[in-house]
Amino acid sequence: MRQQLKASKFVVVKAGTSVVSHADGTPSLSRLGAIVETVAELMRSGTKVILVSSGAVGCGRSVLRKQAALHRTLRDHMKRSPSKIDLEEGDGYSAAAAAAGQLALMSLYETLFATQEVEPSQFLVTRRDFTDDQNRKNLKKSIDTIMDVGMVPIINENDAVSGNSGYDVQDGCFSDNDGLAALVAKLCEADCLIMLTDVAGLYDRPPSEEGARLVREVHPASLHDFKFGAVSAGGRGGMEAKVKAALGALEVGIKSVVLAAGSEPDVLRRVLNGDDVGTLFSKEVPRKPSLDENPLEKVGQSARKAARCLQALSAQDRTNLLKAIAAKLRSNAPAILAANQADMADSDDVKTELRQRLGLSEAKLEQVCKGVEALADAKDPVGNLLEKRELAPGLVLEKRSASLGVVLVIFEARPEALPQIAALALRAGCAVLLKGGSEARLSNAVLHMAIRDAIRDFGNGDLESAVCLLEGRAQVAQLLKACDEAPAPLVDLVVPRGSNALVKHVQNSTRVPVLGHADGVCHVYIDASADAAKAVSVLVDSKCDYPAACNACETVLFHEDASCAKACVDALRANGVELLGTPAALAAGLADKACTAPPRHEYGRLACRVDVVKDVDAAVAHVNRHSSGHTDCIVTEDTQIAERFLARVDSADVFHNASTRFADGFRFGLGAELGIATGRIHARGPVGVGGFLTYKWLLRSGASHAVADFASGAHAYTHRELPLVD
Repeated sequence: MRQQLKASKFVVVKAGTSVVSHADGTPSLSRLGAIVETVAELMRSGTKVILVSSGAVGCGRSVLRKQAALHRTLRDHMKRSPSKIDLEEGDGYSAAAAAAGQLALMSLYETLFATQEVEPSQFLVTRRDFTDDQNRKNLKKSIDTIMDVGMVPIINENDAVSGNSGYDVQDGCFSDNDGLAALVAKLCEADCLIMLTDVAGLYDRPPSEEGARLVREVHPASLHDFKFGAVSAGGRGGMEAKVKAALGALEVGIKSVVLAAGSEPDVLRRVLNGDDVGTLFSKEVPRKPSLDENPLEKVGQSARKAARCLQALSAQDRTNLLKAIAAKLRSNAPAILAANQADMADSDDVKTELRQRLGLSEAKLEQVCKGVEALADAKDPVGNLLEKRELAPGLVLEKRSASLGVVLVIFEARPEALPQIAALALRAGCAVLLKGGSEARLSNAVLHMAIRDAIRDFGNGDLESAVCLLEGRAQVAQLLKACDEAPAPLVDLVVPRGSNALVKHVQNSTRVPVLGHADGVCHVYIDASADAAKAVSVLVDSKCDYPAACNACETVLFHEDASCAKACVDALRANGVELLGTPAALAAGLADKACTAPPRHEYGRLACRVDVVKDVDAAVAHVNRHSSGHTDCIVTEDTQIAERFLARVDSADVFHNASTRFADGFRFGLGAELGIATGRIHARGPVGVGGFLTYKWLLRSGASHAVADFASGAHAYTHRELPLVD
């Protein structure tokens, strides 16, 4: 259903008050700037765009309050009679606020659109402009003329004179800009109406209520028994008005209406790209797509077939396949590096730390190839005997490692991750679906092509879908949706590598199990017995080696009697680290300014929290309460205290006298890294080949065993452990 959005050539965008301005009425420059940038981009691509903007009343409120206060002060200073200004909420107040705020709002739009070399125009309308035939014709002609010369029409209700009289949209009456947007879409015969608001879309009950569920697609007949919440601060339409406006727009011929969050990054682009964003209103009846209509379901099924083919290969075959991939990567090195240079050249707006990850060199690519070869030479992890037990004479049970199946990995703009993850998956007999960062789009494409060619040269057609590269967020969303709807599993595990927001978004978007870590809040505890040189070395490396990494130290805990504390903080200061202290740390002179962030905070830069604790037990309690469960370290010369910390800290990685930066798949000798897991199911810490493995039970009978024979006494259980020998 969302594919029709891609074909939209005429779009009406309605920006609500909660999008245009903050709660205090001041304009939101970040959200307005994003809207303006996308509108300009759409116009340059040939798409007609009309912007219906709320916000004049909201912006005007702050102007009125400021001016009223100034006016009172001036009258008091001149000792004139008291002002009779009445700023009580009401129709008169709102009308005055609209008059005060409209000029400021349009001035802001003019400035923002000027940065995009687009000229805006203003239309202030009332009910009569739609009910009077001549007014309606004049309005339509004016809007068409404005668009014909490449300007963007910005339309708002003339609240200063309209008195909120309402607008008619076929059997409905709306006294808000939602209804106005529907009328404008009808008047100009737009393809699509996008309403931006302060929530992610339509929920089946107010979003603040427990159990509220976001409704992704709505057909008019499916709306019943919905409970709507209150109007947002600063607005007057509310969710019920938005739904009525959406349904009204469908009734008068608008093909699609989307309700989405104006604060979501690139929301307009994503909506018009067909991504699963917000709530889509359509007269088309939602239905489950057939295989021919849902290529992502086909992708999942092809990957499942490839996974079973991989599992049927011998260990030597998988070894040969990995060596062929390493050879193909080397022979394609010039094309891979050229593609990476193109990505780098197009990354001027990418953050510095991301640019560092994005770059590939001959040395780095060669290291990747050697890593693939190391996996090829490693012991095959599939089918290893984990347990062996005699249940009864002649009845033997085995537990053996087994391939997990199909894994979806969403990874950051780090192109070398693609061949590393693919090699881990193939070594474990798994098919893998990959979605890399858009900044590395060209690099990923060439790397994937080399791996695909190596698999094709292997000569088994069923293996060709063993490593698949997805393009864009829309395909990931469609695949996850297909996973939730398919009668048989398409994907067994999702691994999102990246930001906290990415991990949480994926966890909330699917019922497929998700392996990942949301935060990297790592601690280093300096005990009273710590050696000064060791403490400085471990702490500086943990914080300064790569501050943006998830395994970098974010909190330093000093024992109250740690004699090396000053040497440690002096070393951090020398390396440019901003020391943010608790009252205890500030009192001890171990920090430079007060810490305002919560204890569980990931700085991701040369800054860290400093605190003082009484002893190792207090340190353990602090870590277990505030750590994200990633990596925590103790520096001490007392082995008993060290073991106490190692045993009691409940994190995936717990180190003694070693930098937290060792928490990495390569450094752990795993060959490569699928990701970092901070949960307690399936895998923890840096995840290598083991992340692609599960196990299965094999039961062999030398005769014919039946449960009834044990109940009758003909056979007896022995449950005898057997040596782990194949």
